[in-house]
Amino acid sequence: MNINLVRGAAALGQSKESTWGARAQAVAKETGQELAIITAQNMAKKALVNTKVGAYINSLNSDIDLTQLTGEQNSAVSNYLVENKQKYAEYATQIAKIDDPSSGMYMELRDKMNGIQSSFRNLAGQMGTYKQEKIAYLKDFDDQRLSDGNKLGALKNAGDIFTDQGIMGIGEGGNLNFWNEGDGKYSNYASIEKPFLKDFASADKILQLNESVYSAGKSLSGARQNMVRNKLKNMINSGGRDTLLSLASDDFLIEGGLNLEDPSLFEPANEDLLREQVLDSYMNAMVDSAAQGAAEKRPTNSGSGRRGSRTGFSGALNDEIDLSGPVINKAMGFSELANETPGINKNNNIVNQINAIDPTAKSNPYISRDRMLTRWMVGNNFDDDEMEEADVEFTKEYGNAQIFKFNASNPADSYGTNIDVNNPQALYEFYIQNSGFSGKAQNYHLGQYDTYSGRGQKQEQNNEEVIVKEEKIESTGNFG
Repeated sequence: MNINLVRGAAALGQSKESTWGARAQAVAKETGQELAIITAQNMAKKALVNTKVGAYINSLNSDIDLTQLTGEQNSAVSNYLVENKQKYAEYATQIAKIDDPSSGMYMELRDKMNGIQSSFRNLAGQMGTYKQEKIAYLKDFDDQRLSDGNKLGALKNAGDIFTDQGIMGIGEGGNLNFWNEGDGKYSNYASIEKPFLKDFASADKILQLNESVYSAGKSLSGARQNMVRNKLKNMINSGGRDTLLSLASDDFLIEGGLNLEDPSLFEPANEDLLREQVLDSYMNAMVDSAAQGAAEKRPTNSGSGRRGSRTGFSGALNDEIDLSGPVINKAMGFSELANETPGINKNNNIVNQINAIDPTAKSNPYISRDRMLTRWMVGNNFDDDEMEEADVEFTKEYGNAQIFKFNASNPADSYGTNIDVNNPQALYEFYIQNSGFSGKAQNYHLGQYDTYSGRGQKQEQNNEEVIVKEEKIESTGNFG
């Protein structure tokens, strides 16, 4: 892969964003939507770093020496060595002319010569460490072992210094330095934060605990729930901060990670808050696993003698429906937002809840029309007193949608959705479709809206008949 083409694509992407997206960032506020947008933009920037490193790896020949320096880096090392060898030779010439080794001048020159020798040894050691860490980094990157919990700065620095982008310099004492674009100065290699790896060991222990909870076939409550929570707490606390960040960000037990959008949680000062969030999230997953395990081990009955049974439904499907009460309550509560007074607050409330349930919102969050318009106005240099004109132009470009999908990589490509914010059933259906139900359970609940809302009972019977027919077809193979 041509690294220059990748650089060109990256530059083009940044240019597009600057058309209005970058300027619009100035109006960002600490709301649920803005936090989701900040998270998505951070993910987009990390993806750009990963694209660059991936392109570098793809461009390498199979027989290339990964420890080989670039021409510029070799020049930096060579210049340092040549300059200090010349100094050493000058000091050696001067000290040879001094007869008294106890004189101050003799000892001063001797210390300078020893200092140069020490700097050469130090440089050689740091170069060796750098080359080995470069090999390890590229392998870990290629094996997808780097944690998503790494800060953007650490990933970007590593993406520069371990590819062909690192601007190397040699400092006093033979210290290996690299140019830090963020700080605008050279930083000592040893002090540069390096990316940490996913904590697979801690994750494996949590997965084993989850498996035991599931296999027990009992719901998680009371003293047993407290015991599991304490075990989980000890597992989380046994590692350092890198372990905590990995468990919070990497997709081990929960696909896509925990989706913690508030960036302040990841600040060192809020480590206790983050630890509680991580513990609660994994504990909720354990409770769900226990409920599923209990449902799987419960005897399957198709008759009416079983509490909550539905004629012709499998035991697992009955259990899934029986245990979905809390989700249905949330879905019905979400649907009621459609009845609120139309306006900014209503749309913002809907968007904030959608971002919390739709897994795609992590990388491309939803945003209300008001916030989308505000960003668009700032980016296109509209003043507040030009709102009416801006709204007309905005509508020409994006239509009348009330809810938008925000493209963090290129905000100009954000688009309106067809979510009807004034239709309670439409909001209910959106919630159900993003709640992780199996296909049959989802179809069941979608057909129960009239029943749940108190508007009818006939649909329940019709929906059950549909599912029974589906199961009969699957068991007999008769699709006629």
